[in-house]
Amino acid sequence: MRQPSSLRQTLLSYIMAMLAMTGSAMTAAGEVTLILSEDAAAYREVAESIRGRLADTASADIVLPGSLRGIARKDLRYLVAVGSIAAQAAVASDLDVPLLVVLLPRAAFERLDAERRRSGAMSAMSAVYLDQPIERQIDFIRLLLPDARRLGVLLGPESGKQFAGLQAVVADRRLSLAAQRVGNEQELTASTQRLLGKSDVLLALPDPAIFNAGTIQPILLATYRQRIPLIGFSASYVRAGAIASLHSTPAQIGMQAGDMLRAAQARGQLPPPRYPSRYTVATNPHVARSLGIVLESEDVLMQRMKVLEAR
Repeated sequence: MRQPSSLRQTLLSYIMAMLAMTGSAMTAAGEVTLILSEDAAAYREVAESIRGRLADTASADIVLPGSLRGIARKDLRYLVAVGSIAAQAAVASDLDVPLLVVLLPRAAFERLDAERRRSGAMSAMSAVYLDQPIERQIDFIRLLLPDARRLGVLLGPESGKQFAGLQAVVADRRLSLAAQRVGNEQELTASTQRLLGKSDVLLALPDPAIFNAGTIQPILLATYRQRIPLIGFSASYVRAGAIASLHSTPAQIGMQAGDMLRAAQARGQLPPPRYPSRYTVATNPHVARSLGIVLESEDVLMQRMKVLEAR
């Protein structure tokens, strides 16, 4: 019996849609595949910034870590992992193509790079680090707080690897360093209290074992009670109560990552890992005033930092 034409059309549309879905699961993503740790605003902002820089040179698709197994390698030339979960998924995958990692601190990236090499991967791995150069951070603190002499830092498993470099930079800037190593979150309260007694300012370094959603408020409360200013590493820390932060926005990191991919397309290989070249300043004048600190405007601080870095 002949089916009515409307029913045949519906069945045909359904079959075509299913074939399209199956085909998309088996074909390669674009020349560049962007893996987001999760579908969150910051990760999306990085991805869209990268896509904007590549708009005239390469196709770029966005996936979540669970989709990696469905990616074929036919046209894939570069992977970009945005955040820690995405980076771990990329390293664990069998996609042995050049990998660019963003939104990961330097120490975490170097650990992951060593892990990837041990797995036998042959392709290059590079990064735009999440953290800022220590020299830039210390110069920023000296601009904000010219009378501060004792810099305090809490060191966890990742940030502890920066100790030697941090110590050298602090000494070169004629400051003293008070460092407190923290083995686990149970030690954090006591370690913070001991550190604050030896510090004029506390610098937060990206380390999820120390600074995370569950610990930031207790740390901020402790610094506020002791009247010790905290310098954060993101705008969210400033909104939470740090007096200031020098950090790179997701869009700025995405732009730099896009520029590195364009350079790779032109030269045949990814540039080496590097710190962010673009950054911004955020301040919390209300918290600063409550601690008796008067801050210059964000624009003035940015201009002064640019002058310092141009020397």
